[in-house]
Amino acid sequence: MELFATDMQKLDFLLEADAYVSATCNVRSAQSEGEEPRTEHGELSTAGEERPRYVATYIGSKQKLIDWIWRNTPEGVKSVLDAFSGSAVVAYMYKTKGLRVVANDRLRYAWHTARAIIENRSVTLSDAEIEALVADNPKAGDFVQRTFKGIYFSPGIHKVIDTIRANIDALGGFKKDIALFALGKTCITGSFGHFSSTTEAAKRKYTPEEFKARFTETVRRVNALVFDNGQRCEAMQKDILEALAEAKVDLAYFDPPYATHFSTTNYEKNYHFIEGLMTYWDGLEIDTDNKIRNYKTDHETVTKANAAEFFDGFFARAHHIPHWIISYRDKAYPSEAEMKKLIAAHGRASRMRSKDHEYMITNVHGEASHAKEHLFICQRASAQCEVDSARLGAEGDDLFTSNVAPRTSNYSEAVWEETENEIRYRVRPPEH
Repeated sequence: MELFATDMQKLDFLLEADAYVSATCNVRSAQSEGEEPRTEHGELSTAGEERPRYVATYIGSKQKLIDWIWRNTPEGVKSVLDAFSGSAVVAYMYKTKGLRVVANDRLRYAWHTARAIIENRSVTLSDAEIEALVADNPKAGDFVQRTFKGIYFSPGIHKVIDTIRANIDALGGFKKDIALFALGKTCITGSFGHFSSTTEAAKRKYTPEEFKARFTETVRRVNALVFDNGQRCEAMQKDILEALAEAKVDLAYFDPPYATHFSTTNYEKNYHFIEGLMTYWDGLEIDTDNKIRNYKTDHETVTKANAAEFFDGFFARAHHIPHWIISYRDKAYPSEAEMKKLIAAHGRASRMRSKDHEYMITNVHGEASHAKEHLFICQRASAQCEVDSARLGAEGDDLFTSNVAPRTSNYSEAVWEETENEIRYRVRPPEH
């Protein structure tokens, strides 16, 4: 039986959760006026059916925005670095388009995910291997049972997780990546979607047998995602600055953690259980004074105070990559205007596209759930200036127009223009 009929269904699965949230995603899909659709590799396949309504399992995931990202990908791009790959849904979309994809994330769970479905070309788990993963194992440890007793999962599930995790260690290579990805995904869908709450409402009422069945089905679905697009794709687990320094690609796609008016996000803390599970908490120290039982980490959260420095740092390391796409949202730090200035300071021309979007697990009761999603499409300012100069010269316009002023500018006038969800930085050459 074919598990996925379309590419869209595969991408939806990467974001899927049978979560404890009843709301559904609502995205205004109308394109911005004048937006040119991508046609080089075709649209994402939908086969005419209505897309399933899922809730994103990974905070900030780009559910129903992936086709929009593709439409705004510059023509001619053949390789891409997904610098904060997370759920790998954007990296996987680019893989289905035939691009050479490098997926990077500092978190181990994201790395196993990318190895399983981005770098992996053909390896899958057999039915016998899947059955062995859920078989009883008297030698399995009891760390999950002891450490997380009474939180996150229904009674009996903790022992199942200990058992499956022990059985996974019998595997190696991409087979182990698939199993770890599937176990982490099953745990996420078996709780509220993240692990920063210990309330009863944050637990799904799965039985041990239901958890095993869900894990088994998830492995089979991950198997179905594996394919060879003819390119040597790669998964990395590196700090963003190190990953950018090594990247040899046409495009860098950035979907970084960011602080908003409502909250800050630290993915390692929100997914501490999944991240610890990847190594069975080897070398990690549990904070026993904390109810959520997260492990101690010195990884810095992006906040209003350090956000500009964070972005400026990795922009500087990406100077050699011709094209950037930056996913962002309103009410975030830095502001849209500050982001445009940061981008311009690194010699980049930029356009900003916007779309309404709802984040389902951020705050389903408050304003934070509804946001305007932004894309900054950036390229070297000199290249954009040449394009605009030729276009305007042919039209007889005596104004030189660029999206942003180059880093070393001699222009004497500049003004922001905003029309139909696109913002341009209009500059006038000095008079001689």
